[in-house]
Amino acid sequence: MRSAARALVAASLVAVSVSAVPTAASASEGSVPAEVRAYVKGGGLVDRLDDVYGENAAGEGIPFDDTTKPGPISRVFLFTDERLAGDLDGRPTRMVNQWAVPVSLGGDPLGVAIVWINLETDTAELAEFEPDADAAVALADVPDDAQLVHEPGSAAWFALADDTLTPLVAGSSGVTEPTPVDEVALTTPTPAPDAADAVDDSGGRVGLVIAAVAILAAVVVAALLLPGRRRRKASGEV
Repeated sequence: MRSAARALVAASLVAVSVSAVPTAASASEGSVPAEVRAYVKGGGLVDRLDDVYGENAAGEGIPFDDTTKPGPISRVFLFTDERLAGDLDGRPTRMVNQWAVPVSLGGDPLGVAIVWINLETDTAELAEFEPDADAAVALADVPDDAQLVHEPGSAAWFALADDTLTPLVAGSSGVTEPTPVDEVALTTPTPAPDAADAVDDSGGRVGLVIAAVAILAAVVVAALLLPGRRRRKASGEV
């Protein structure tokens, strides 16, 4: 990885010259706040990618370097809960606190970074990175008049314009050509297990293990003591 000192210098330059950061291209409908633009184009995104996903001392990870380049920034939309449930009334999508940025390395498409604004600090941060060259190519060319729509349930990306959904990354959506959005069967994402349930389930398993160990210990103790008592009875001892 690049040194911490180098990252500190880059961060300082960004802090001093945010107003001088060149305007980043926006690839779709939806606003791109100044803090997101500065984070992406000022070096903060690349530095964070290197910190989290970069190559370590064992040679594992992605070898980010000076050729790592972020592409155009697109505001992310998701399908509404109503639309996912099959209700065709109302708007099909909602804007969310996410921006998608295709990333290249050495001129080759690498993957897509998702940036969000931390509402507690009002600063832009890296949310996740998905190494996917095809998605990086597709999201680098989102039409200006389209919404960039993500459907996590099928790992698909779409461009939505004039009520027509065009697949950029089809994923498992089954949408392979421009289709009226009202005709698309959507996939509801599978909810993650509740954290409290996960803890309770773990506790139950631990209880079963403890009970099994206790029973095994009792069997071992009985096996050790019983022969001694039998010998004492055989010799007339009480």
